[in-house]
Amino acid sequence: MSGRQESGGASQRSLSQQDRIRAWARHHRQLFASTLSALLRDWLGLATTWLVIGIALSLPVLMLVGLRQVGETDHRQVIEPAISVYLSTPSDSLIAQRLVSSLRQMPEIRQVTLITENEALAEFSERSGFFDVLNAFSENPLPAVLEVRPLSTEGAAMKLLIQKIDALEGIDSISFDAAWRQRLTSVLAIIERITLALGVLFLCGVVLIVGNTLRLTIENRRHEIEVIKLVGGTDAYVRRPFLYRGFWLGIGGAVMAWAMIQSSLLYLSVPVETLARSYRSDFALEVLGIQESLTLLALGAGLGIVGSMVSVRRHLAKIQPN
Repeated sequence: MSGRQESGGASQRSLSQQDRIRAWARHHRQLFASTLSALLRDWLGLATTWLVIGIALSLPVLMLVGLRQVGETDHRQVIEPAISVYLSTPSDSLIAQRLVSSLRQMPEIRQVTLITENEALAEFSERSGFFDVLNAFSENPLPAVLEVRPLSTEGAAMKLLIQKIDALEGIDSISFDAAWRQRLTSVLAIIERITLALGVLFLCGVVLIVGNTLRLTIENRRHEIEVIKLVGGTDAYVRRPFLYRGFWLGIGGAVMAWAMIQSSLLYLSVPVETLARSYRSDFALEVLGIQESLTLLALGAGLGIVGSMVSVRRHLAKIQPN
């Protein structure tokens, strides 16, 4: 209910709760479009701000996405070394077939791949470039190889598995570079921590960029803010347009970051797939999916709102009507 009281020439109207909610919603709808329209008037400055925010968001996110995809060893193998078992007998012999069957029955082993003598020769010729030299031999000098991928790559478990395999018949030698695997794991862990630290710094940088941009806007609208406060405008009412500005700055920067990340992943996919195939892996870089893209947009919008809240709270308190 709303009522009107008259006293002399002035009138006073009391608004119901429903009217207040409608006015609040109407104000939000107006600001959603008007703030973006105001930002687009200076489209060059807006594009520059979006580009800076996009770079700050894309660098840590791109590194984290790459590390996450490389680290997903539960579903695919990424440059993961296997135990190379060199056979002392031909690959088509009964001993070799019995050895393959025995290895595949071991619970510690996830996958066993047989590389015949001819396949080994073809692969070595392709990688080394010594095709003419190898053809000079009357017989194939390379033995058959079994690539054994264990379930666990821990040092103690690998040593026990290698000893168990070495006791079987038909094996000439076994090769496994455990130290290389440990070094790779350590390097990935260091890169992940560095990426997280840089990510925190870049995200703080986004908040500062938005806050500094809005600080200049607040200073330019100082007189307007003083008038609004003078006629009874609340801090929430004054703060609301700047929060929407921060929202548009953040989500626009996130869109820029999304485009940079997708294009970078597509650009890197070919050399990464080539490297993975050299290790007999089907790994390939994947672009951001729908859920990850929406998360990135929400992150950008959230950082924009946080930056605007920090800036507005600090500077609006200093602006008081005289």
